[in-house]
Amino acid sequence: MFSFETIYNYKLFLKTNKLYKKIVFYSEGENYDHFYLPYINICIKEKIPFSYISSDKKIPFKNNNNAKFFYIGKSFVRTLFFLSLECDNLITTTPDINNFYLKKSTKCKNYIYFFHSMCSINVIYNYNAFSHYDTILSANKFHSEELKKYYFSNKNKKIINIGYPKIDELESKQKNEYSCSVIKSILIAPTWGNEKGTYNDYKNITNLLLKNNYKVTFRPHPVTSIKFENYLSILKKNFSLFENFKISYEKNNLIDYISNDLIISDWSGSAIEFAIAFKKPCIFLNSEQKIRNKKSTNNQREDSFENFFRKSIGKILETKDISKLLNYIEDNDSLKDYSTKIDFFRKKYLYNFKNTNSAIKDFIKSLT
Repeated sequence: MFSFETIYNYKLFLKTNKLYKKIVFYSEGENYDHFYLPYINICIKEKIPFSYISSDKKIPFKNNNNAKFFYIGKSFVRTLFFLSLECDNLITTTPDINNFYLKKSTKCKNYIYFFHSMCSINVIYNYNAFSHYDTILSANKFHSEELKKYYFSNKNKKIINIGYPKIDELESKQKNEYSCSVIKSILIAPTWGNEKGTYNDYKNITNLLLKNNYKVTFRPHPVTSIKFENYLSILKKNFSLFENFKISYEKNNLIDYISNDLIISDWSGSAIEFAIAFKKPCIFLNSEQKIRNKKSTNNQREDSFENFFRKSIGKILETKDISKLLNYIEDNDSLKDYSTKIDFFRKKYLYNFKNTNSAIKDFIKSLT
C-alpha cells in the first residue's frame, strides 16, 4: 500500500552519501530478515557502511552509525526504487529480479543473490528466476551443479560457494548431541503452494498424533498464513480442545526446531534444515512434488536436492499409509541411522559447514 513515508524514504535514499551505497541490502520484510543477519552482522562488526532497504517498517538490527535503514513498502515506490537504484552492490534473497515488475537498474553494478532455501533452483523457483543476477552465492553442491547449466544474461557472472549460514546458526544453538530414542514432540511444517491437496492429510496426521498423546506444533509457511488463513482457522477450531496442540507463527524457526524431536513435512526446505542442523529425524509425506518451474524436465525434478534428501536421509510416508505413521515414528533402529547419514551429508554436500561466517566475511570485504 502506498504511503507518503515510502516516498520520503525513497527521496532520502537518493540523497544518501555514496559511502552507504557500496553495499545495499533489499529485504521483502520481516519473514526474511533473519536470513540477512549473518551478512548484516559482518558489516556491523567490521564497520562496513551499508544501506538496508525493506518492505517492512521493522528494523532488524540496532541503530548503528555505519547503517542506514529505508522503508519503501511494496507499492509503485518500490518499483520506482529498483528502476532508479544507484549502488555498487545489491544483496538480496528475492528471486526473479528483472523478470517481472522489479527491474534491474543500469546504475547498479552488481546484483547479488543468496539463498534462503536449499531446495532445487530448477524446480521450486520460476523459470530463469536467477538469470539476471551478476553474482550467486551458492549454498550447496546441488545448487552449483544446477548453476553450471543455467542461463545468465551476464556471461561474466560469478558463482561463489558460500554455504548456508542458517544451518550454522541452528547447529550452534544445540548444546548437546540429540538423542532420538524417545519422540515426544513433533513439528509439522508443510510447504506452501499445495494447501488444497495436503491440508486434509495434515489434519488427519495431527488428529492421529494428538490422540496418541504426542505434543504437536503446526508451523505453516508465512505465505500460507497470508493466503490460506481459512485452512489454519479450520485446524485451530478442530483441535482447540487439545492442550498439546499449537500453531506457531514465529518468524524465526529456531524455537520450533529446538523444542521438537521430529519433523513431518512434504517438500519443505524447513525439514531439510531441521534434519541437517540438529540430526533430528524427518518424515516426508509423499504428496505431489512442489513444482513452480513448469518448464523443468523430469530429470531435473527427479535429481532435485529435495528428492535426493527425501530418499537418502528421510523416511517417506505415502498419503494412503497415514494410519501407519506411528510405526514410522517408533522405529528406533531406523532413527539411530540419522546421525551417521547427516554427518556424511554435511561433509559431502555443504559448503563451509560451521564456517560460513568466515566465508561471508571474506566475501563482504571483497566488495569494499
